[in-house]
Formats: sequence, C-alpha cells, structure tokens
Amino acid sequence: MLPNSKATEIIDKYIRKFLEMLRTQEIKDIHSNGLLELSKNLIDELTSNEIDMLVKTDDGTYTLKSEDTDELMHSRVGALTEGIEKFAIPSMVEMRDSCNILDLCSGMGYNAMACLSKNKNCNIDMVEISKETLFLSLCLDIPLKEHELIKEAYFEFFNNFNDIDIDKDIDKDMVKKESNSKRDVNGNIQVFNDDARVILQKMPNNYYDIVCHDAFSPARDPVLYTVEFLDLMYKKLKDGGMVISYSSSIPFRSALFEIGYNVYEGVSVGRKRGITIAFKGKPIYHTICNNDNAINENKLDKNENDNHNTNNNCELQRISEVDERLIALSPIGIPYYDEKLDKTSEEIIFNRDIMRDEFKNNLSIEGYNEHDSYIYSTKRIKSGKIDEKLLNIQKNSKNSVECINLLKKELFR
Repeated sequence: MLPNSKATEIIDKYIRKFLEMLRTQEIKDIHSNGLLELSKNLIDELTSNEIDMLVKTDDGTYTLKSEDTDELMHSRVGALTEGIEKFAIPSMVEMRDSCNILDLCSGMGYNAMACLSKNKNCNIDMVEISKETLFLSLCLDIPLKEHELIKEAYFEFFNNFNDIDIDKDIDKDMVKKESNSKRDVNGNIQVFNDDARVILQKMPNNYYDIVCHDAFSPARDPVLYTVEFLDLMYKKLKDGGMVISYSSSIPFRSALFEIGYNVYEGVSVGRKRGITIAFKGKPIYHTICNNDNAINENKLDKNENDNHNTNNNCELQRISEVDERLIALSPIGIPYYDEKLDKTSEEIIFNRDIMRDEFKNNLSIEGYNEHDSYIYSTKRIKSGKIDEKLLNIQKNSKNSVECINLLKKELFR
C-alpha cells in the first residue's frame, strides 16, 4: 500500500523548506533548532484534526494512513514492534558477529531500527522509493538510539541534494540520484532513493546475509515479487543468506521455488498464515522442523539452539500442504514475471492473467477425460479432494522443493 497522497503533498512542502534551510545554513545537523522547529510544525500539521494523517501506535512509534484512509501503513500494535517480530527476531541477526542487510522498502526505517537493536554491527543498505517517508522519519522524535542512527543516515541523504534548484519539481531530481555517503562518514547505513529494481542491479553479488523484503502486497504492486527480481536478489545473497517477508502469497512463494530458494514458513505475526523465509542454500542459524522432528542445520549445541529458537519462535516449518498443492497444481501458483525489470504493476498483473489462462488451456489440450482430469477447482485443491496418486506424491516427498517438482511433473506427464 502507498502513503496517502494528501500526506505526501504536505511532506513534500516541508522538504522544500528543509533544502532551502540547508542552503542558507539555518540547518547544519539533526540537532539544529531550525530542523527541530520544522519537524514540530510538520508533525503538528499531519496530526491536526483537519489533516489527521499521522497516527501514534501502541508502542509509541508513528505510522501514516495509506491511500485508503481507513487503513494504516503499519498495525496499531506498533511499527517498531512489527519490525522486531517479523524481521529482526526471525532473522536471528543477534547471533551474527556482523552482517550485511538489504532493507527493501525501508520507509521510516523501523525494520533497520529493529535489526540494529539486536545487533549494532550490521551494515544496512536501505532502499526506499518514497522520499516523503524518509523525510518524515527524519522529523519524528522517537526516543531510541537506533532511531538516532537512522536520522543521521537520512540527514546525510537529504544533505546530498542541497544544491538542487528547489524552484523546480524536485521529484525527478531526487528519485534519480542515490546517496553517495560512505561507510566511514555515515556509519554502517547507506540510503538509496530509487526503484529497487534499479538499485539492486548495482549491488555486489554474494554480499547480503539478510534481505528484509517489506514491499507492498503483491496483489496490488507485484514489481518486487517477480521471478526476475527475486532471481536478481538471489545473486546478491551469500550462500546461506536469507530473505524474510511478511507475505505468504502463493505466486510469491511459487517464484521463490522456481528460482531455487529453499522456502519455509516462519512464525505467524498478527495473521493466520506464517511469514515466508527463504534461503540461498541451507540455513546456517535456524532449526528446521519437519514432521515434528527438528533437524539442526548449524553447529551450535542442540539444546542451546533449540531453547534459543523456542524462546524466539524461530523454527522453520515446511510450507503447508495446501500451499504446495496450489503452487504445483493451480493457476494460482503462476508467479509474476518482469523480463526486463521495467514493467508497471498493471502490465505484470495483466501478463500473469494471460499465463493463468494458458495454464488451464495446456491442461485441457492434453486430452484427459473427465474422470482422469487433473484440472481441479481451487476449492478441491485446498481440501485435498484430488487424485490419490498426487496425494501420495505429497505424502512421500522429503521437502517442499521435491514435492512441488514431482507434482508438476505428474501434472504435465
């Protein structure tokens, strides 16, 4: 979901003021009185009864209203709480001496704050296409030392644009430029304001330990859920590197399997379905639980590791039988594609709809009679009311990768 356009228009107005104050030296750092006053005015305007676009959540952090003003960008439980439970804890970032993190759709920086709260030695590349959400975080007063680090990084990012012509439309100027801050200047955080598809192509291969994938819902904006983008992300991961996403979308998980990720279901955070956790190769720090038997993939003491995972709800489960069947047997399992990494959301969704129709047609022309047909409704696939041979394949498969491959092979035998 996107921030409400009314809110972004207001924030954009304050960005212009901020850039002018940088130029005149009224603002020199995040502690300047000019920035403190500007921030107060922005927050007062966004929280006023007339505007009412900025909401304080239960953990004391703030979130914006989305395009649908009845819906928030984060839950009322708290944006930082979400970042800790959905990303920092499942990543087991605290167990790593140091790590490189890619924070996709960083927004106001809560996921980065959450990871830093667990491990201050992380190097974090933050990618966010909305400059307004970056600036809003710079103006918020959240009493956390991790937020201070994020604010320093965001200030450095905006300070790089203090020479642009503020009388012109700043949108195009800012979206095309990247932060050129260095690690030795800006600590362990870098900020990038552009389409993640563009940014990621410039990043080194085999570099990231963790990707926090916090993009908008794939059903509404699938550009960061396509096979091509996730394949690009796979190349940027180290062996054993992991992707964490709140999304449990079937086409998203299907794309991950198609590329070669090892995909698991993580804990459920505020919803019925668990989060998605995918690895390039075998997990290093996590315990995999299959058929109630824990398979310890790391070299830590088993009891210590089991206790650690139990306390932090980090066990990895094989994805559900229903998801396996939907990915392999249903047109719902057709992933999104973006061959040149340049399509709009509408184009990606339209092309997938065509592929779903072709999937059905390919089954139909195989000549199955009504009795033997493997063309099942989504309801029957979910309920497991399908051919016994298919169910036996699923039952006897060692993992989801093997299961899905065998089911697909049988489907188009």
